[in-house]
Amino acid sequence: MVDIFMSGENIAIPPRMDTYEKVAENVFVSRLQQTEEREGNIRLAKFLAEKTNEPVFVLPHIQPSLKKSKALREIYFPNGVKENKNPDFYFRGRFVDGKSMVNIIYREEAILKRKIQGRIKDAFKQAGDAFIEIPLFIDKNIVYTAINGQLNSSKQDHIVYVKYGEELFLIKKPDK
Repeated sequence: MVDIFMSGENIAIPPRMDTYEKVAENVFVSRLQQTEEREGNIRLAKFLAEKTNEPVFVLPHIQPSLKKSKALREIYFPNGVKENKNPDFYFRGRFVDGKSMVNIIYREEAILKRKIQGRIKDAFKQAGDAFIEIPLFIDKNIVYTAINGQLNSSKQDHIVYVKYGEELFLIKKPDK
């Protein structure tokens, strides 16, 4: 585990802050974030902002199939968003994709590990980092083993934020 509080850093903000609305302390939502995931993203952003006392930006969702999507992406996204991807959050100058496992029904350890790793892998396709919500019935050791396995299999230095009940953990690849 790593200390999640990073004091003294400059706050990175996305462009066009005039298109964001403040929905809670340190939580800003793009008016272009109009998806079925909006409420879940806001819920996770509120949790992250509350636990870190740092701003969380819920980014716009711009359909890649729109004719003007490239131009819109250049205006509304911070530099560095993967082409045709829509990360959920901008936090500490990094792109984060949120995933929830609260509705998972599996109980077998091997299946749970694969499901956790699959969700994290999906998040990494959208963004450099992941924020995953894990239900309390999943043992912490399973969570750590699954996440560390996924991080160690990656060549990049990702960060995984874990909402486990009312706790927030930050897991990243160990320094070599």
